[in-house]
Parts: sequence; structure tokens; C-alpha cells
Amino acid sequence: MNDLKSKILIVDDDTYYLTLLKTILKNIDAYVHIAETGENALKLIEENDFALAILDIQMPDMDGFELAMKIRSLKNRDLVPIIFLTSYFSDEIQMFKGYDNGAIDYLSKPVNKNIFVNKVNIFLQLDLQKRNLISSKESLEKSKLELEIQQKEMKIKNRELLKSQKETEKSQKKYIKLYDFAPTGYFTINRDGRIFEINLKGARLLGEDRSNLIDLNFKEFIDNGMLLELNNFLVDVFENMTHLGCEIKLKTANEIPVYVYLEGAVIDEKQKCLISMVDITDLKKTEIALKESEEIYHSLLRTSPDGIIITDLQGTITEASDVAHELLGDKDSFGIEKMHFMQFIPNSSRREFVRICRTTSSDGLVQNIEIKLRRVDNSEFIGEVSCTQIKGQNGELRAYMTDIRDISERKLLEKQIRHSERMAGIGELATGMAHEINQPLNTISLSIDNIIYSIDNKTITDAYLKTKINKVFDNISRIKNIIDHVRTFSRDQDDFVQSELDINRSINNSISMILEQMNHKGIILSFNGPIELPGLKGNTQRFEQVMLNLLINAKDALEEKKRKLGKSFKKRIEILIQKTKNQIIIEVKDNGIGIPSENIDKVLLPFYTSKPPGHGTGLGLSISYGIIKELNGELEIHSEVLKGTTIRIIIPIITLSQKK
Repeated sequence: MNDLKSKILIVDDDTYYLTLLKTILKNIDAYVHIAETGENALKLIEENDFALAILDIQMPDMDGFELAMKIRSLKNRDLVPIIFLTSYFSDEIQMFKGYDNGAIDYLSKPVNKNIFVNKVNIFLQLDLQKRNLISSKESLEKSKLELEIQQKEMKIKNRELLKSQKETEKSQKKYIKLYDFAPTGYFTINRDGRIFEINLKGARLLGEDRSNLIDLNFKEFIDNGMLLELNNFLVDVFENMTHLGCEIKLKTANEIPVYVYLEGAVIDEKQKCLISMVDITDLKKTEIALKESEEIYHSLLRTSPDGIIITDLQGTITEASDVAHELLGDKDSFGIEKMHFMQFIPNSSRREFVRICRTTSSDGLVQNIEIKLRRVDNSEFIGEVSCTQIKGQNGELRAYMTDIRDISERKLLEKQIRHSERMAGIGELATGMAHEINQPLNTISLSIDNIIYSIDNKTITDAYLKTKINKVFDNISRIKNIIDHVRTFSRDQDDFVQSELDINRSINNSISMILEQMNHKGIILSFNGPIELPGLKGNTQRFEQVMLNLLINAKDALEEKKRKLGKSFKKRIEILIQKTKNQIIIEVKDNGIGIPSENIDKVLLPFYTSKPPGHGTGLGLSISYGIIKELNGELEIHSEVLKGTTIRIIIPIITLSQKK
């Protein structure tokens, strides 16, 4: 037995009506396919075995009759049941034209939900029977024959239903029998509105027993506000023998909203009006739900704390939240719609913004990218941008949504915190700097003593004097370079000014600022570099801040282990650097106190520190992590208690030429 669900095809050029019909069938145990054109419908028919095709008659390029005829010409698709949808009651010729093209039934718009669902269920049951029969090879021919007989019987029954409306009083009993259990209300009235006949559904809609409704005036059940319009419709119907449809409210206990369809007809040589009436309560609820959903969407857009921008596929702004207007400097909230979003991107950020757009198109989502943006008055600010796709119900890309946050103040605060942490690092260097400067001063002093001694003994020569003076000047230059580097390191750096970052030089500069302090503490500091590395795009001083912070943390870990063990051990810090095809890997290893496993995930959090009060801000590793992330890198921590810690920095190789 085939367990696959049946498939239904709905074809209509009205997207709204397609959505409505699909919503009505949401509880049906079947796959619903939709198409807006005859061409698309034929492709689906060729690719799928449908239990039922529901076709709108009036469509551009290819109407429902032509589509039905082409379906009938397809191999193995000629038996697909077809129901036609029409916005008006066709004449008998049109009806038979539909049946000749393979129609099983007609439904008028708007469809009654119950009628529509019941008819669809009938064909789904037929399809289930068909597939069950096909699954058995022995009964294949029999099932096909039975399906054809059932379809022919359905055609005959619908033809009889159409003819029954125009038969004599004698055939009305048969007509009533056929229509008594129809889910649509059917009845007939004369010019004055007197009811001649009515089926059970029509009686239920009017809230009365059917026997009590005969000879009553239909107008008595119409809301007073709609009575004049209905009278005008009836005059037109009887004078022109035409058909009209309108929405009215019944003057019953529940005041049910209904859609009535009126069609003039001559029965027994008398003019009468045939009326079909459909309860549209569910349709009204759907309309209200759609309206409420749209109002909620606009409310969320207006009240969002972030700037929300909706753009079409070409980048033109179609909608913007109040905060977005404010962020982009449109204080009057009327100027940025219909503008291209690229107008708010300064030249320095356009390459990055193009990359964001391409990534969003390919991956569907980009989050939290920092980029400079431009306001209407051409002033600039730093924004954090997230961008995502907006898709239609069929999965097609319809638009883009961009979320904007102004992070200018946050970036300023981060800059101030980094500077404060750098100053804290300078304080840590104070003792080491004294040792670093003292060594060249001693060398200068000894050189001058040697020169004076040679002069006193009259043994000085020009070559000797020149050598000693050069040594004095070399050591003076060394002191000057140390002081200049500390001054440069402590100077505030512009976050957006980047140049070529030399990893080897940055590491050596960091070592030079702390080496004497390490020696004074008896710590063996080794570096396996330099090795040949490409220049990266980055900020040299900020990378030195990372290295200096890691070295200070390693020193403190060694000192803490010494205090805890109460005995000496060989204190070691090792800096290793290696280059792969696409990455540079720097490791800072120590054999210090180590980090408990439960705290490893915490040490990168701002203000978390294991040091005693007054000995750490808790920001060093957090800031270092942020600096490495700006290089598109990663910072990993591996540690064992009393064995040591390894900090690994992994930076992708992106050179200045690649960034351009």
C-alpha cells in the first residue's frame, strides 16, 4: 500500500486567493501545490501525479479551459480530476465547454470553506482508492476502469445538477433531493423576494425550519444597511437576466456574514432568481487575523530598539523603523524611503558592505559586523550591522532586512578601557625598566672610566678613543629606544588606523620591555623566533599589548606557584611561533600555577580575575581576546593545575594587498 500523501494542484493568477485556498486546506492530509500561470501548472502536472486539479477559469495568457485541454493531452495525466473556479455563474454553453475539457465540477468564488473541503476530501478518497488499487498488480486494470466509471458518474451527476435548476415543478423534487445535503445554501425567489424553494443548508443559514421559510420574503433576513443594495441588485438581475455577487450580513441571531450570488433564470416561463449563499465567517476571521498580523509587524518595526531597514533586491529602502530614521539623521521621518542604502555607506566602508551583501545573499545571514555609516548630513558613526534575507512563502528571495546599532559610545568606552589596561601594564614594567636602563648606564660609566684612565696614563690612541666613544653612543641610543618604545606603547591609538603588523618585531619589542624584570625574578624567557613571516594588516601597539599582557600573566602564575609550593623550581616562559599555509600560530607557555578547569571559560570574561585585590583589573585577557578577534583570529587556553598554562593565538594570513 502506498503511504505517500496525495497531491492537490491549485491554479489561480490571484496570489491572495491562492494563499486563502491553501490556508483553508491546511488541515487536509495532502500536499498542496500552487501555480499562478498555466505554464507553471503544466510543469507541475508533468512532474507530479495529482489527485485533483483546481483551475481558475479567468487567467491571462492561458485560461482554465485551455489549461484543462492541455492537461488532457498529456500522457498519463488525462484522468486528473478537474474542478473549475469561476467568479461568476457561467451560462450553460460555458458549463458544457468545461465538462468537455475534463471538468468534474464547478465552484464559484469566493468558495464556501465547507463545500470546498468536502469536495476535496471526496477526490482525495478517490485518489487513495486509486493508489491502493494500483499497488496491486492483479487489480490494476480493474481499478482504472472503476476510476473512469466514478469520474463519468460524477460528470453525469453534475450535469444533472445543472439541468435540475431549469426543470419543471415535477422535477423539483429530484432537484431538492440532489441539493438537500449540499454544503452551500441554495434557494429560488421571485421579483418580490418570495422564497419558492430552499435546501437544508440555506434554511440553517437563515435560522429557520425549511417548511417555515417557503413563501416568506428573503429580504426580511437581510440587514437593513444592505437592503437598498440588495434591492438594486435584484432589479438589475430581473431586468437584464444577469448575475451578480455581493457580501451581506444576515439579520439572524448570530448575524452571520455571507456571500450571495444571484443569477437570473427563466423557469416554467417565469422569471426567477437563483441564489447561492456561502457562510464567510472563517474568511472574515482570516482577513482580521491578516490585518492584526500586519499591525503587529508595523508596531514591532516602530518600537524596535535597533534601527531596522527593509530594502528590495536592488538595495532601495522600502521601509524603516523610527530608530533607523533617527540613526541615519532623518529627523522628520520622511526622507530615507526610496533612497538607495549605499548612500549611507562612506567610501571607506563600501568594500566591506559589498562583502556583507554577498555573504547575506549566499548564506542568508550576517551578524554583528562593525562598519562605519553615514548620516543624511554626511556625519559618520560606527555601527554594528546584521543582515538577513526575507523570503516569500514559496522560498523565493523577496527583500533584505538590516539591523543597525550605533556603537560609537561603546567603542569609545572600549578604547578607554584598553588604554587603562595598557597603563596598568606600564606600571608592571616600572621595576623592569629600571634594570633595563641601568645596564647600558653601567656600560657608559665603565667606558668613560677607561677613557679617563688611558688619558691619565698617556696610553690613549685615536682608535681606542673612537671605539669607546662609539660604545657610549650605542648605549645612549639603546636607552633612548627603550624610552621611546614605552612612550609609543603608552600613547592612545586610533582603533581604525592600521598599518603593516610585523609579528616578530612586536614580540621582540614586548620582550625588551619586560626581559630585565624576568631576569631579576629568575625566570628563563625564551623565544624560538624570528622566523620569516608575511606582514599582516593590524595595529602594532595593540598586538604588543596582547603579548605584554600574556607575559605578565605568565610571570604572576610562576610567582604564585613559588609561593604555594614554598620552594624554588626552574621558572620558564617559552614563546613559540610557527607558520602554516594559511595561519600564524603563537604560543606562550609557562610552568606556573595553572588554571582550574572550571575557571578556564571564565578568564576571558571582563572583570574576572583570580589575582588578589589591587593586583589585577580582570580586563587584560578580555581585551586581548577582543584585539585578536579584530585580526579575525582565535585565542585558545589550555591549562593544568600546578603544571602550567599554554595560550595559543591563531591568526589567519591576510596581508595588506589582500585587504585592498
